[in-house]
Amino acid sequence: AGSSLTQSLTSEDVLVQTCTLLLSLQLTTMMGSMEVNLLVVVPGILGLLWSVKEWISVANVKIDGHPDLLANQDSKAKTAAADIVAEMIKISTTIQEGAMSFLMAEYTYMAVYIVLFSIFLVFFTGVPTTIAFVVGSITSILCGWIGMKIAVFTNVRTTHQCWKNLSAGFDVAIQGGCVMGLSLVSLGLLALFALIEIFKAYFDFSSSQVMYEAIAGYGLGGSSIALFGRVGGGIYTKAADVGADLSGKNDYGLEEDDYRNPACIADNVGDNVGDIAGMGADLFGSFAESTCAALVLVAASPDLKDSWAGQMYPMLISSAGIVVGLVTLLTQGIFYKVKDMPDVEKALKGILVISTVLMTPV
Repeated sequence: AGSSLTQSLTSEDVLVQTCTLLLSLQLTTMMGSMEVNLLVVVPGILGLLWSVKEWISVANVKIDGHPDLLANQDSKAKTAAADIVAEMIKISTTIQEGAMSFLMAEYTYMAVYIVLFSIFLVFFTGVPTTIAFVVGSITSILCGWIGMKIAVFTNVRTTHQCWKNLSAGFDVAIQGGCVMGLSLVSLGLLALFALIEIFKAYFDFSSSQVMYEAIAGYGLGGSSIALFGRVGGGIYTKAADVGADLSGKNDYGLEEDDYRNPACIADNVGDNVGDIAGMGADLFGSFAESTCAALVLVAASPDLKDSWAGQMYPMLISSAGIVVGLVTLLTQGIFYKVKDMPDVEKALKGILVISTVLMTPV
């Protein structure tokens, strides 16, 4: 009896989920082309504008050591706040310059790869796929670069604000993190939408399925750049770890995390390049691949391929995700306030809870 009840509940759940999906697809296909285009483009632009706003908010954090606030809390801050701030700026600048130098060198090799592989794609897949590949590669590079820039810019300011209190540091960290998150999805969405519109206007495809198969090169470009970013940054980081352990500790008696150890700076450079720039490119690659794959499947569906709204359904999900992300950022501070260290984990998990609750009905 218990087994029969479980099977019945499972069947009912599947039926409810299927009906919900069909209803959402039906409502989507009833929308006109103009409404669909606006629902794709407007959230993307809104996400970019919000990213700029948060970048400005992080930039407005002054690194001054909080002299008035900390005078009665920390004797070292009272006597040498200026020296501490100068040291923080010196270390962060060194890491930022190293990360930029490594990233520019890596992007030089990526540019050579893009040119050579594009020549290969032209002969075997055609011009449209090659164009999609190049656009995907450039967008992936841009997303990784934005992530790295805001990360090294935010790190020192987060540390500085945590010197004041944990809540202020957490707010700056969230602001810096959402710059890459929102700009990544927004740029990826807008670039893909622009690519679709250009292909529709300037190329003559036999069917929409053929067009979306060519656009799949967009995901290939994103994944290719992600490979360089993740692997290159990871190798650099591991080499720095080995250098810090072998040379820094054994030859000079410097701890691995001692900023006077050059390998410590190199390790932080590698973390920024691999774990942030590489992660940004990796996330973009996953987004681009999954969206392009969904577009190909939609174009092959007899029920959806004849409707523009149906074709754009995968992108509408992403645009809805941008709106949900913005609402989550606005409401997170209301439900999850950060005062002590355990609150940080609760707040981060709370962001996932809020976004899941809001996104599930969509």
